[in-house]
Amino acid sequence: MRTLALSLSLVAAACDTADSAATDGPADTGVGGATGTGEPATTTDAPAPTSEPTSEPTGEPGEDCGDGVVQSPEICDFGAGNADDGPCTLACQFAFCGDGLVYAGVEVCDDANLIDSDDCPNDCLPGGCGNGFVDPGEACDDGNDNDEDDCVSTCEAARCGDGFVHAGVEMCDDGDDSDDDLCTTACLPPSCSDGVANGYEPDVDCGGPHCAACSLGENCFGNQDCDQSVCKQQQCVPPLPLVPLDCAPASVSAAQAWQAVKGSCNCHGNGVGTSLIFKDGESFRDSMVGVPSTMAAIDIVTAGDVDRSYLLFKLLNQQTNVVGGGGNPMPIGKVLSDAQLCTVIEWVRGGAD
Repeated sequence: MRTLALSLSLVAAACDTADSAATDGPADTGVGGATGTGEPATTTDAPAPTSEPTSEPTGEPGEDCGDGVVQSPEICDFGAGNADDGPCTLACQFAFCGDGLVYAGVEVCDDANLIDSDDCPNDCLPGGCGNGFVDPGEACDDGNDNDEDDCVSTCEAARCGDGFVHAGVEMCDDGDDSDDDLCTTACLPPSCSDGVANGYEPDVDCGGPHCAACSLGENCFGNQDCDQSVCKQQQCVPPLPLVPLDCAPASVSAAQAWQAVKGSCNCHGNGVGTSLIFKDGESFRDSMVGVPSTMAAIDIVTAGDVDRSYLLFKLLNQQTNVVGGGGNPMPIGKVLSDAQLCTVIEWVRGGAD
């Protein structure tokens, strides 16, 4: 019986201990037991900090930004070297074009938008002509200084009259609105069929070194511009007759004519290298009578016809009165006396024998 009573007493004690444990206050686990209402008790202690980022960086500085240690959500941390105009900003983020901060020495602007046509393009480089972006007020911007392509260095579209020759499009461009020069307003060189007096033409599509000679009444610069006419006061007019001296009629031989000029007429080196041979009366006659002039449209001497003897026009300084005539009077640097001139004139008039 004593043994049974002791056993029952131990069982009762064990039960009391279990009941007491079930109703004790909350253990130091952070979670409380049941309340009088049946709801679980809770603790107000904050969870321990974590070293893992809970979201993407926002650009706002973390609590430790500036301590020189990169900790998430930081991307960089140069400590006291952090700066909003440097490579690592005060938000511990690397500087980049579009962050709204101007990185000194790298960016010249940063407006944090994606509009290339405003004052700050998307590469954060200087705005203006030549940056490769079409800024306000520009027609184009190809980022180069080539004035021969579609966009000139002033950021204007290439056009005829801008003073730049557009390669493959224009043949010339002198930048003016004149058709009377060496480049027309169509940016083409003048031609002999463009209906304009330009280039080296004295009149519309005539004269000069490239076009056909001008007709009577048309403008000219010299006899070479006129067709079967002569240029007087910049107009093509009929050839003019010789205006000789008032000489007394005389019978003059070639020898006498030669003697009249031999002392002065050395402009052709006495005929060396030319068709003119001035060594005696006979050679003087044979090198000129019936011999075509290399310039004028008449012979050097036409026997019996003073108006068609180019020699006389040259001696009297009237060479421009003859079609094709020009150059200096003869003899160069010297002037024959009236008596000498009359001797040659009467030699021609009398038949140039």
